[in-house]
Amino acid sequence: MAFLDPPRILVAAAAGSLAEEYCEALREAGAEPLLTNAGDDRARTEIGGLLLTGGGDVDPALYGLSSPLAAGIDSARDAFESGLLWEARQRALPTLCICRGLQIANVAFGGSLIPDLPATLGPQATVPHELIGPDGRARREPIPGHVVEIEGGSSLARIVRASNVTTGARHHQSVDRCAQELRVVGRTRDGVIEALEATFDSPFWLAVQWHPESTRDTDDGASRRIFDAFVLAARNLPRT
Repeated sequence: MAFLDPPRILVAAAAGSLAEEYCEALREAGAEPLLTNAGDDRARTEIGGLLLTGGGDVDPALYGLSSPLAAGIDSARDAFESGLLWEARQRALPTLCICRGLQIANVAFGGSLIPDLPATLGPQATVPHELIGPDGRARREPIPGHVVEIEGGSSLARIVRASNVTTGARHHQSVDRCAQELRVVGRTRDGVIEALEATFDSPFWLAVQWHPESTRDTDDGASRRIFDAFVLAARNLPRT
């Protein structure tokens, strides 16, 4: 039985994005990234895994809401990545979803989102889910106070070897109703859902709301262990 080595990981990103940090993290873990975006119709038969990246907001219309606070909506990307998620599930491909990736995965499998955390939570928003630096851009390093409590016995707990992890954060949407296809395995203390795993069979399926590609050198190895586990699952996927 032949295996993909190095495994090729399909990296879905916004049109025009090079997804540099994501691709670097995959290469460091021993994978070969293959960038794709909406409209790409290339054959993907030799793919060992799927990575969904961050970006603009998922369209609230997909889960029956409207919000003037939603920004960067790309309906073509929403549809394209939803299709990739279902294809990956059907093929039992290892899948890692990051930030927006978590959100579109939850919606694609039937869940819903909070369109804007500050507007919805108000004073209950006691954890900083985004901090803006002096340069006017969201900070990329772990944020003190943004601690994700991880469910014991979950795959995520096993991967990061911890019951909690301090992460970066730069999001204003989050999971509201979790899809039945998924389960919650991580939250911050204000109740915001930060990590999901699949309830269906998969060699690896993980979605995180934070950005492990940006914190590989600053979180005591938790981020690298996520990418290492993902790539290992892709490497062990039999070639069909």
